[in-house]
Amino acid sequence: MMDGFLIVDKNPGMTSYDVIKRLKRIQSFKKVGYIGTLDRNATGILPVALNEGVKLIPFLENGEKKYVARFLLGITTDTLDMEGKRLTEVEPPVFDRAAISEALSRFKGKIVQKIPVYSSKKIEGKPLYKWVRQGVAIDPPSKEVEVYDIRFLDYAHPYVDVEVSCSKGTYIRVIAHDVGAILGCGAALHTLKRTQHGEFSLERSISIEHLMTKQDIVEHLVPPQDVLQKARGLTIEPVLEKFLKKGMSVPLLGGSRDWKHGELAKLLNKSGALLGIGAVDTDSKTIKMKRLINS
Repeated sequence: MMDGFLIVDKNPGMTSYDVIKRLKRIQSFKKVGYIGTLDRNATGILPVALNEGVKLIPFLENGEKKYVARFLLGITTDTLDMEGKRLTEVEPPVFDRAAISEALSRFKGKIVQKIPVYSSKKIEGKPLYKWVRQGVAIDPPSKEVEVYDIRFLDYAHPYVDVEVSCSKGTYIRVIAHDVGAILGCGAALHTLKRTQHGEFSLERSISIEHLMTKQDIVEHLVPPQDVLQKARGLTIEPVLEKFLKKGMSVPLLGGSRDWKHGELAKLLNKSGALLGIGAVDTDSKTIKMKRLINS
């Protein structure tokens, strides 16, 4: 069975689920999922979990994300990007670079964003965009996210290029819209590329166009034991494997003072295959199972 992750570089014009459908046409999977939805015209990193890899998604989905984005000054749209209906359009003034830099700096740190109405966020069990398309007026909720860093890359009027490092759930198109509001001319997200998602980087990715056969998938598959790179690995003796596979805690071998309470550990068999993910309990000097992997 093919277990693990494909680090896909998504093309524009595809939904995240289109990537899944394309992979399913190549090979059937018992389980398949992805981390972090990318909008249709966004590109870049889409980590796709296959089979037992799906069990590891909860441990990976909160990783820091990095994007390179281009904002177009002078327009606003109902979707906050180039997909939507244009609501306003003006000829923006040529800005001093310092003014743009200052506007961008306001978004560093913890910020509150209003979730776009054209988004997959569910309200009463239905995505917001479906309510909108049915003509139902919905006041979308707000949420707090964190922008770890926002870098001003370039300004070629009327385009502003930025790099954003942020937490899960941050909408870059909302930042684009809000920067336009600060500058007084309006703005929309023109292009977006995700360059990193946690430990998954663009350098390790494969274009969806290069995944044509089962062998292509096998060749680029990252096995379960090679993710969660910051978690320490612990080799389990064969005699303890049967206890682990029943969900029982296993002894924390060695000095427990080397471990932190609650720290995640990757439990491996003698061959190096991942058996499961556990959390360290320093009180009982054991590792309590969080997720078993059928290797």
